[in-house]
Amino acid sequence: MSKWGKKSLLIVLSLVTALVFAGCAKEKSDEEKMQELVEEAFKDSGIKVDASSTSDEKPTVESTLFDINNFVIGDIWNDGFVNIGDYAGSGTNALGETMDIDFTIEQLGKAMEKKAEYDTYIQGLESNYDDVKQVWTKLSSEIDTLYNKLKENPPKADDNDYEFDTGLFQQYSDAFSADVDALNQN
Repeated sequence: MSKWGKKSLLIVLSLVTALVFAGCAKEKSDEEKMQELVEEAFKDSGIKVDASSTSDEKPTVESTLFDINNFVIGDIWNDGFVNIGDYAGSGTNALGETMDIDFTIEQLGKAMEKKAEYDTYIQGLESNYDDVKQVWTKLSSEIDTLYNKLKENPPKADDNDYEFDTGLFQQYSDAFSADVDALNQN
């Protein structure tokens, strides 16, 4: 078994043991005991645990914007728009693999629900985030435009006449990423 496989097994066994002990003892709260046991299991296996990752601190605006940017890149672009554009041109996703266009659009619809939450969050930011808010407004609007086009007129495979122009999306997404990166470097 590899070094990491042994560590993974050790961690799992330690967590199971922790769960058993957590159910038996009652001096500390169950949550406190569990946290201590999990931290000890990681320590025993040689894996460092960042103390801030186990705290109850609220995320910062910058970290939330970073998460929103990752959402746009992952859920909207990588899992959605880039594949849809390729599907219309070639009948496959961006990697040349078989693709279910209806499922892709359905999944994109779920991401749009999450985007609506992000719209509300970003619009509620203080005025010192006005630059980010302005770029997000353009990006969000372009995402809506492209998604509505997909809902009204989904592409067919190998339909070279289907136009799905993501140029503005890419321009606004790049600007949003740059603004978020700048905020996270301060």
